[in-house]
Order: sequence, then C-alpha cells, then structure tokens
Amino acid sequence: MFRRRHDERRAPSAPVASDAIEIVARELVALVGVFEHAHARISELSDAGGKRIAGASGSGLIPALYARAGLASVQGLRGIPLLVDEIGLLEAAVINLESYEGNEVVLVTGYELLDDFARRERNSRPLRRRHGILTFADEVGDPTQVL
Repeated sequence: MFRRRHDERRAPSAPVASDAIEIVARELVALVGVFEHAHARISELSDAGGKRIAGASGSGLIPALYARAGLASVQGLRGIPLLVDEIGLLEAAVINLESYEGNEVVLVTGYELLDDFARRERNSRPLRRRHGILTFADEVGDPTQVL
C-alpha cells in the first residue's frame, strides 16, 4: 500500500492567479442569454466551425459559469465569479451580434452588462479552486454543505 508523504498533501483549495468580479444569478441568466443568442446568430449566418463559433459567441464559457453558480448555491454564497479576462468574451459576443444583426434587446442587455462589469473591474477579487471549480478566495461557505 502506498502512502502519500506529508509534504505531498494538497491544500483543500488552491489559490488562482486571476481575479474576478462578482455577478449574481440574474446577471448570469442575462449573460448566458447574450452568449446563446450570439451563438445562434453566428451559427446561422457564418460558415465557421463549432469551436470558432463557441469562442466568438462566448457560449463555450456557459458550462463553467453554471458550475460556479452551482458551487456558490450549494455553499450558500450569493456571488458567482466571472474572470476579468472573461468579460472580453462578452464584448466579442456583443460586437459579433452587431455584425450578425442580433436582437436589439439582447444587444442592449449585453451593453448594460459590459458597463456594469467595467465599473466592477477595479473591485476584482482573488480566486481559488474548490473541487476544481473557481470560487472567491475571501468567501467562506457553509461548512455543513460539502460536495
């Protein structure tokens, strides 16, 4: 039987180099709506492949966002992390929606999110990985809620 040496033990949550802003569930729903609409419009009007469309629309980020929201919910936390770098995906989705004649309501939503997120960037917070999912390093979840 093999035993792990004491110095090889991993910390329960490792710090992550990137910073993030906090979004709430309502904003997550709006963000996913923009990404999904961008994906649909680009898919409909472009010959690009699936990977390129996912990148241009931001839709490739949706599973990670839902995982972060799920962990926040299970841990009793309100905030969902959105990496500062990921805001660029929203910007790309909005620009592509302009090019691909996206729905005006979705475009307005995208611009409002961009404005809100830009104001929050100066208050970004450090992250850590918990169960492989990004969460804020400075938040303590409900210790009775273990995955």
